[in-house]
Amino acid sequence: MKKLIQKILHTPYFGPMIGFYLGIKGFNRVKANIVRINGNLSMFDRFLNMMPSFNSRVNIGGDLIGSLITGTSLNSIVSPLPPKYIALADTSTITAAATDTTLAHETAVSGLTRALGTEGGYVRPTTLDGAASYTVTKTFTAGATGTIYAAALFDASSAGNMFVEANLSSSATLNSGDTLAITWTVNF
Repeated sequence: MKKLIQKILHTPYFGPMIGFYLGIKGFNRVKANIVRINGNLSMFDRFLNMMPSFNSRVNIGGDLIGSLITGTSLNSIVSPLPPKYIALADTSTITAAATDTTLAHETAVSGLTRALGTEGGYVRPTTLDGAASYTVTKTFTAGATGTIYAAALFDASSAGNMFVEANLSSSATLNSGDTLAITWTVNF
């Protein structure tokens, strides 16, 4: 039974969504909102602004949290810090894997490079062993035309340790001056 539940929870999109809404630790959600410089949103933009994407953390993300809790560097973690830097991927969607340590196709487009997010929105557990959550948010302003497909949370402004990664619910094509607001909700 345990293996069946694990298989369901790790089925792309629906498994992590179920895990997130059940408040299971380790299942997280990322939401992207586009604001056009001209103020006009297409139907596609409106769809992206409504739909979150779900993920679960990668293995090194578990090591990172363990290192922060114990105050000791576990496995390959060096100098652990809270995961609050948001990185974006601009070439294609990613195929997330538990063993990933970097975000494939991390963008170098002006205004869309990895940046420090703002932590907030902490919600404490309401039951014994219940999940708590917090948010990390960042609004990026595109300095050039580009398309964003995925995002990740890291503990450093470059290199560092990746905590979680996910494809956006749909790609976000941005023109210079458009903004993309990323809100990551982390359950723990």
